[in-house]
Amino acid sequence: MRCLMCGKKMREEGSLEDLLFSNDLLCSQCRSRWQRLDRHFRIDHVPALASWAYNEAFASTLLQFKECGDEALADVFLYPMARQLRSRYAGWTLLPMPSSRSKQEQRGFFALGEIYRQLDLPLLECFEKTEDLDQTGRSYDQRLAMRSRIRLKEGIEIPRRIVLVDDVCTSGSTLRGALACLDRSKHRIRIHVCALASGRHSFR
Repeated sequence: MRCLMCGKKMREEGSLEDLLFSNDLLCSQCRSRWQRLDRHFRIDHVPALASWAYNEAFASTLLQFKECGDEALADVFLYPMARQLRSRYAGWTLLPMPSSRSKQEQRGFFALGEIYRQLDLPLLECFEKTEDLDQTGRSYDQRLAMRSRIRLKEGIEIPRRIVLVDDVCTSGSTLRGALACLDRSKHRIRIHVCALASGRHSFR
């Protein structure tokens, strides 16, 4: 088995650490560059969880997966905590944040869907962007201003227990926009948020 990021052969020729943790999809050297966070916070009073710090190594892997079309990397983001998250959200439905239309057409696959399918939980694509704007390269304030550019697709019935899922939570603008689309009191729904990684900004 080879590391999905650097290609180094693991197990047979790997280090002792690789032998001990040979069930991972990344070698110990690549995985050690990621910073485990398990950060609990709130977005608009909704409980939220982020598993990794959004550092350079994580960002590089996410870029390789999303923008370079390396679909084999889909499982590396949740692999170490997949069982824990599957148990935590058993009976809940995952609602992924939407990509811009142009980005999804360019990639040829829905990145978040590929990542979170590993949890084997129901996944419902119910949001869409009202403007085809990409957040890549935008400042924190610019991202925050984009919160209203998301809406629910017509004819969608929202389950009672949902988890809004995203890749990186920096400003939280997309997640806040999704929350604003949901009438929590009317539909009596319970909501959690789960992101792969969190930026340095704080949330309340």
